[in-house]
Amino acid sequence: MSKVEMVYLYYDNPQMLRLQIDYWNSYIGVLSRPPGVILIDDGSPHTQAVDIVKAIPCKIPIRVFRITQDIPWNFTGARNLGCFHARYWIYMSDIDTILTEGDAKKLFEEIPLDKNCHYKPKTVWFPDQPFGYPGNVNFLYHKKAYLNIGGYDEDYAGNYGRGDTDFMNQLEKISRKVVRDDVLVRVVSPITVSDACTMGKERDKAKNIELYRKKEAAGFPKPVNPLRFSWKRVF
Repeated sequence: MSKVEMVYLYYDNPQMLRLQIDYWNSYIGVLSRPPGVILIDDGSPHTQAVDIVKAIPCKIPIRVFRITQDIPWNFTGARNLGCFHARYWIYMSDIDTILTEGDAKKLFEEIPLDKNCHYKPKTVWFPDQPFGYPGNVNFLYHKKAYLNIGGYDEDYAGNYGRGDTDFMNQLEKISRKVVRDDVLVRVVSPITVSDACTMGKERDKAKNIELYRKKEAAGFPKPVNPLRFSWKRVF
């Protein structure tokens, strides 16, 4: 059984998923204990993640779950579904970020992992820097911390933004942050892979910024009623 499971979110990104599988397969023979993958298809209306996984064999353990409702900006729900099925250490990422075999070995194996800490690698662009700072959320933490927080707050689902910020703020209150600038996470832009991310979607943060402020004023109450949607395992 894998010590670390990598949670990736997918939404109609078949080209990006094919590239990811190539990198995941490169872990074999480099990592002594390759991580597993928990892939969450967040209701893709066109190309489902399971179709790509069936077509391209993944050499490391992989489980695929599909949310059967196409809920706008359901990041918090999709992350909860991945974490719900994780067992020990969780590496949270998005489909448009690459972790090479060398960086995976550094992050997962080269230093002992402390359950009271969470680990933040350095984020850069792949292969260059076309847009400025790549602000993706990538970090490694133990499921114990996830459960203590109560998971991601699905009140943020349906609108863009702030759900990851809320969770990370709570994580830093209960778990010491360890910055790993020697570990690079590379964000792929749509210039390199056309479906790398959902750049064409509406990203109005106003509603979730207001929601965040209300939760902040209330002391960020523990999230309730996770997994408010239908889902199934498909692989």
